[in-house]
Amino acid sequence: MKRILKALALMIFPLLSYEVPAPQKVVASATQTMLHTDGSQIKDANGNAITFRGTNFGGWLMQEGWMGPVGYGELDHQQYTKITPSSTYGDLSASNAIDTKVVDGHTVNDLSTYWQSGVAQTADGSELLIELDEARYVEKIVVETGPNHVGDYLRGGTVWLSQDWTNWFSPSSLKIDDSRSSEGIVVLDMGPQLAKYFAIRPSQSSEDGQWWTVANISLCMGDEYHVRTTLFRRFGEDATNQLFATYQNAWIQASDIAKIASMNMNFVRVPVYWMDFMHPDGTFRTDSNNGFAKLDWAIQQCAQYGIYVLIDFHGAPGGDNCWASCGEASPVPTKLYAGDTATVAWNQNVVLNIWSALATRYKDNPTVGAYGLLNEPVLNFDTNAAYEDLKYGFYDRIYQTVRAIDTNHIVIFEEFMDWSVATNRPERATWTNYMFEKHPYDMDHPKDWSSQKQLANNTVSTMSQIQTQWNVPLLVGEFCLYYFSDVWDDFLSDLNRNGISWTNWAYKVRGTIYDSGGGNWGYYNTFDGEEPDLLHDSYSRIQSLWGACQTSHFQENAALVRLVSARADGSTNHPYVALDRSGWKLSASNTASLPYIYPLSFLKDGIASTRWSSGVAQAAGQWLMVDFGQNENFDKIEMLGYQEDYPGSYEVSSSFDGVNFSTIELNNVGIGFGTKMVLLPSTPQTARYVKITLKGPHETNNWWSICELNILWRNVNA
Repeated sequence: MKRILKALALMIFPLLSYEVPAPQKVVASATQTMLHTDGSQIKDANGNAITFRGTNFGGWLMQEGWMGPVGYGELDHQQYTKITPSSTYGDLSASNAIDTKVVDGHTVNDLSTYWQSGVAQTADGSELLIELDEARYVEKIVVETGPNHVGDYLRGGTVWLSQDWTNWFSPSSLKIDDSRSSEGIVVLDMGPQLAKYFAIRPSQSSEDGQWWTVANISLCMGDEYHVRTTLFRRFGEDATNQLFATYQNAWIQASDIAKIASMNMNFVRVPVYWMDFMHPDGTFRTDSNNGFAKLDWAIQQCAQYGIYVLIDFHGAPGGDNCWASCGEASPVPTKLYAGDTATVAWNQNVVLNIWSALATRYKDNPTVGAYGLLNEPVLNFDTNAAYEDLKYGFYDRIYQTVRAIDTNHIVIFEEFMDWSVATNRPERATWTNYMFEKHPYDMDHPKDWSSQKQLANNTVSTMSQIQTQWNVPLLVGEFCLYYFSDVWDDFLSDLNRNGISWTNWAYKVRGTIYDSGGGNWGYYNTFDGEEPDLLHDSYSRIQSLWGACQTSHFQENAALVRLVSARADGSTNHPYVALDRSGWKLSASNTASLPYIYPLSFLKDGIASTRWSSGVAQAAGQWLMVDFGQNENFDKIEMLGYQEDYPGSYEVSSSFDGVNFSTIELNNVGIGFGTKMVLLPSTPQTARYVKITLKGPHETNNWWSICELNILWRNVNA
């Protein structure tokens, strides 16, 4: 009922019905003027063409758990409608496993009550079945005994899920974390799963016949909505907002914006979440840490360097899309667009109110380069005219809301997933001073050079045609081409060549270069801190861990920084020409011997089906060397490998005499990946000898094999 009353209130007073924080004067750079679109170009007030080239402040005003050490929140226990046990000891009801209590005005999970199975744990011998009010996304399940029965912790774990009671499935990948079993806590990590019913069972027998005791079960998600609401219940809203301010003040600082400027960038895309600006009841926040104050600070900092800012509405109530990356993982179509009428109206009016406030605040600020109305709006993964009408109808409402206040700023629409959908939308007839945005990713093939190269080529080809045909500027607002530095360089060069704006995702991530959360996702990676346990850690510990998110606690991805900095000035690369291999002399520390026939000559025979192989498992110090016979210029090395026999880790060096070698600085991550690897020296090289040396073993002890080796040169003076 409260939700409906709020919706009705916002429907009656749809715009700016609540107090909005007063804007602070933000001084723009002397070189910045208000931008506008002119055909397929962005221009400033003096008629100069501008192409945006920059990065995303992902993880700052819109948290994503894979990017930063945010932690996991839990579903509200009021969304649990029933819990059914396979057996129960005495009157210890299974409802004790999901009950809560109020302590000092805050809601906490009640660990003083518990359920017990009454029988020894065996594989699938007991079960707790939880039913939710509707199908919801859950990523982790935390099962805990409470302090008095820690020996009765869950042994192993099996989870069965269903959305409709008829069709059941078990997660394809279930990781069991029992590292805190001495405290009675076991975590079942399923990855994001959509279900209404959750059946949890032991998968192992207890050692000495221990029963299964459960004082609490938490169904958890790592999106911002559940993180915030969990902390609201534990600590209250004001204290939670201060926690988030601690995180935000550490994640992006003035030194980070200075770094971006030093990389020749002129643009940052700033994703924001609706709770940065509003309380959960839809009224505006006026505390000193609200989203308006954070944006004011960022805009002021960027203005000092002539960097333009895109305000990107990344997370709306109900969800811009189905993914946790929008702040609230939800089934499609999300409640931002469809479902209960009052709920949709409330969610949409929150978005309209915030955009009205943003337009009012920044309508005359030239450092704000553009407004991104919604991030990746998805209602359905198949063509559906009715859903597209809902999406573009809401898009148009946001546009009209902004334009009623601000006719100055460029407005950006994201076409997600198919350009053809937007081609004939009637709403476009009334839109002016706007552009479209695209997010090309191929996440299914992170180590496949051909897949990433094809994605990059297709993106440039399609977007250059659309930009010309539609006569509007385009922005690649997010992208990552994983480990392939040459594909990055070609892609950025081609975008620059075609006047297409770009921002990579993102400035920094916590993962290492070896996993999908690291590598070339960020200019900084490999966070050295910890992720808090939001269900159990104290306020002060969460504050301490979140306060240690400064970029100084990450490692610089120097190779990517060098590569992108070289293209952020708008420059383009040159065509490469392979060096003549006929005079090469090849040598190696190891070559396979009979009965294997994999000689060095196969490296340059022009036949992709033949190969050289080391004949032994990779180890540090193994090497392959090319003697050109004379000094040659080069700045690209291509290795076509065989299956998984890529070098595990490596370095490249060069020499004029074959005795004294100098290590070549590469714009690569220094680890092996996939069947094709392309190495890019950070500067053009001249040498007679080139040596590739392994720095360690292969992860699965493979040989080292190369089918074709080419070394190339581009005439940088042409």
